[in-house]
Amino acid sequence: MKQNLFSFFSKKNQNNQETISSSEALNKLQSTCDKNDCKVLQNITLFHHSDKVTVALIVLDPFKRIHIVEHKDWTYNDLNTFKLEKSQNNEPSKDTLAYDKVHTIIHNKFNEILHNQYVTIYNFLLCDKLAENEYDHLQSNTQSLLPKSRIIFADTSSSKISEKLNAVSQIDEPATDINFIMANLLTQYLVLSQKKVYLASDEQRIYIDDTQRKPQTISLNGSTYSGKTTALILKAIYLKLLDCDNSVSIIQTTVLGCDLVKQSILELIEYSILNIDITSIKVFTPSEFLHSKASKFVFCDDSHLIQDELLEKIIKKSSHTTLTLVNTKKECKQNYMLSKSFQKKIKSAFVKLSSDQTLFSFIKKIQKEEEVKSILCVCEQTTKEELFCDFEKTNDQLSILDGTKNLVDQNQHSIFLSDYKTPNTFRFDYIIVYDISKASNEELNTLVNMANEKVFIVYEEECDTLLQLKKRFKD
Repeated sequence: MKQNLFSFFSKKNQNNQETISSSEALNKLQSTCDKNDCKVLQNITLFHHSDKVTVALIVLDPFKRIHIVEHKDWTYNDLNTFKLEKSQNNEPSKDTLAYDKVHTIIHNKFNEILHNQYVTIYNFLLCDKLAENEYDHLQSNTQSLLPKSRIIFADTSSSKISEKLNAVSQIDEPATDINFIMANLLTQYLVLSQKKVYLASDEQRIYIDDTQRKPQTISLNGSTYSGKTTALILKAIYLKLLDCDNSVSIIQTTVLGCDLVKQSILELIEYSILNIDITSIKVFTPSEFLHSKASKFVFCDDSHLIQDELLEKIIKKSSHTTLTLVNTKKECKQNYMLSKSFQKKIKSAFVKLSSDQTLFSFIKKIQKEEEVKSILCVCEQTTKEELFCDFEKTNDQLSILDGTKNLVDQNQHSIFLSDYKTPNTFRFDYIIVYDISKASNEELNTLVNMANEKVFIVYEEECDTLLQLKKRFKD
């Protein structure tokens, strides 16, 4: 019986996906890669434009090399039964086993995003039911189509695996950050932050990968800067990439928050060059969601900030969907925790106002002396009103932070005012907090974590809250 090499390599499971399960040979490959600072990705889907392909195993190393490892459960009898031959349209690629659509997607992706091919791709074969001595007895034409140097057998030692992976090129020094390669290769794990590219954390990837479609309520918890909103945005895009018919809704607590999420989605889609209609991912405030059409997948961000009665209505409406509650107080059977914080160390300053100094004069001083793009001052409502009057008298421009307005309707001045009760999803270079004794610990903890560069705690008299903040920043 003859079997075309290309079709033989493209054998898939019933879901039309390349898959691989645990075996001794796979475990040795994984262990070897760990020791050589390589990343092993199993059953991963690649996306570019409208194309997608699922690969059983990809090994990435720090030398700009990608190893596509096809898995076959061939036995010696299988290879003797089938007569392999190369198809006429099969293209060679780096002396590898077979040309595959994967090569085209990867090279096109890097060319269009980074404007060069960036990586070199090599093909290998994992045969965990074929021993090396059995291969030696195969017919010569079969051996010529399946080069021994590119096969990891059931009994291939770890040292031999390392030797085969490294033999494909003579690069001696690592060329780049392997996480940068992974992030650009895998859209579902691509984090964009201030125009820089990062790879989603292990915890984020575990949550993103859980795409089972069944009615359930999931909790996603974590501290500020742990990447909760980023994870749910990536998962929403991933669901649309897997199936364009997946209906997805994201709930944000404010209109401003909705705009910021839409902006993040658009930036990711444009960077990754994907054919996704941004309007197909719906972003609502809680009240808007309750009047919307039901979705298969719903993500409720900052659910702890939503009134209990309103949250219950959201949960009830989502009873037949997969609902993720972010930082929820509710008990859920399935929970994900993002324990790692990506927040860089924030500078802090404790400022006691002198008898001849006001909060207004301090803000103006900071604005004049510091090279800063944006300042947010948060205080009690009465103080906020007084400050607003002070700024009006001097014709200085400032904005009252308003979560009920769209981003385009917010005056983009350098100074913003807010009170402790206004939900804020904006990030500012500097944050000034005042009237700290009037704020709850939760409100203060959230605020001091929202600064990009520095937080000023301004006060007139010592209090217990101030002592707690001093201890926190000292630690």
